[in-house]
Amino acid sequence: MAILKRIILLTLIIFHFTSAQGQIVLIRHANKDTAYIGEYYSNNLVIRGFENTKFNNFKFIDGPDKLIFKPNDHNVFGIGFNYKFIGFNIGVYAPATGKSFDVYGKTKRLDVQPHMYIHRFVIDLYAQYYHGYYLANANAIRNSTLNDDVEKRPDIDTRNLNLVVQYVFNDKRFSYNAAFYQNERQIKSAGSFIIGGGIYHTDISGDSALTPANLSYANFFNNYRFNACHNTGLGFNGGYAYTLVIKKYFFLTEVITAGADINRVSLSAPGSEVQKTDAGLSLNAKLAAGYNSDNYFVGVTYMRVVTEDHSLAPDSWQEVNTGNFRLTVAKRIRLKKALPLPLPPLPKTDLIKIE
Repeated sequence: MAILKRIILLTLIIFHFTSAQGQIVLIRHANKDTAYIGEYYSNNLVIRGFENTKFNNFKFIDGPDKLIFKPNDHNVFGIGFNYKFIGFNIGVYAPATGKSFDVYGKTKRLDVQPHMYIHRFVIDLYAQYYHGYYLANANAIRNSTLNDDVEKRPDIDTRNLNLVVQYVFNDKRFSYNAAFYQNERQIKSAGSFIIGGGIYHTDISGDSALTPANLSYANFFNNYRFNACHNTGLGFNGGYAYTLVIKKYFFLTEVITAGADINRVSLSAPGSEVQKTDAGLSLNAKLAAGYNSDNYFVGVTYMRVVTEDHSLAPDSWQEVNTGNFRLTVAKRIRLKKALPLPLPPLPKTDLIKIE
């Protein structure tokens, strides 16, 4: 019960200070090897500008045949900061960076992606609602005369909730924050094994069938014309993370974990529903590259979670891709005097260390 209360407390703190753009709230990491990791918590204000693109695609796969659905993505431009254990971003959408509404349709979305690093634990949450997609390979439809091989599906809604928790074995020498959140710097190359688990849930629905009747594929999903599907999976994962430091300030970071899960899938059409429990696969990838010195950070980051769940037909799968791509330029400002933090008193715990 005491551990549960700590987790709830930390979650409330984190989400209180996390923007809808998904920036981390940083809990102070202790016991770092300073020969490998440089820290900028105590006396540094980190300010940043960024460009961010989020995505949430899904596929229905049956053998060699597939249907690929995508939202009309556009970019976000914004600013943010880190100070001690607080991080915050605010951004605005740039509709002009998206594809044509006439061809690809319009997508409405609420996409929250906080990423939290608490001592040796990495917590990634993807909470997404998207309305409005297009079929990216409309040539799968017989006698299609659609422009650009796409078909607008403004009726499709998706809801995703993915929670991934992982344990970093070598957090004393390998820094997640250096590559992704600018308040640390990887001084020497280092890596770490990672293990963890995740919970994945996806709802997809449309006003009409998600698998149209005029497909050019024979017996796709046993010709079941479902207009809604629901997947819930629980699984484990493991992998490795490594940062290569080049000429002191340049870096390449790769974090790859993969795993298996047990999932419950449900497909439904008006008046009918079929369900199945089966195995699934997951992939969690994070890549970063750039320049990181005591004063400046310039880098690109890419985060992606892929879940592939076995569906009802013998060789059928549902695949969901979610994540983001970001370009960041940041400046660290060394403060002569600490800034006041307008926080209520926090209970003492070994998980929260505030300087």
